[in-house]
Amino acid sequence: MAGGWAILAGDSVHCFGDGVLIASAFMVDLRLGVVAALAVLAHEVPHHMGDLVVLNEGSRSRQTAILKVTLAGAITALGGVAGYVLLDQLHGILPYMLAIASSSFIYVALADLIPQLQKRLSSRETAAQIVWLVSGMALVSGVSMLAHSSSLH
Repeated sequence: MAGGWAILAGDSVHCFGDGVLIASAFMVDLRLGVVAALAVLAHEVPHHMGDLVVLNEGSRSRQTAILKVTLAGAITALGGVAGYVLLDQLHGILPYMLAIASSSFIYVALADLIPQLQKRLSSRETAAQIVWLVSGMALVSGVSMLAHSSSLH
């Protein structure tokens, strides 16, 4: 299936970038690395589940689809190692890598999430979106407070 290979190629490049992002965050601060890794994980699990559904439709077996998605996801570790080696030698580009990493999160929010808020929804669906939005803001605030309070001790 040609579309399946396109999904895997794109996913592999995306995962490599995620690995570089996580490595650069860990090089700055352990807590920042953990937060970045959790953010990537929260984004990637549903993303890979969607890929798995698409690949499962075009594969001969479920095991083949799972193997393909797993191999694409494993590229994250390769990106992490490459990012660590690169950034260790070129420490001066670390701030730029962090800027790229943070802008990729902003891009996901603007390109994927915000347009979904523009749809005409029922009052119940609108309320659910508001609850999830406020929950996300509370989660970010809570993680920020934990990170700041633990750095004071």
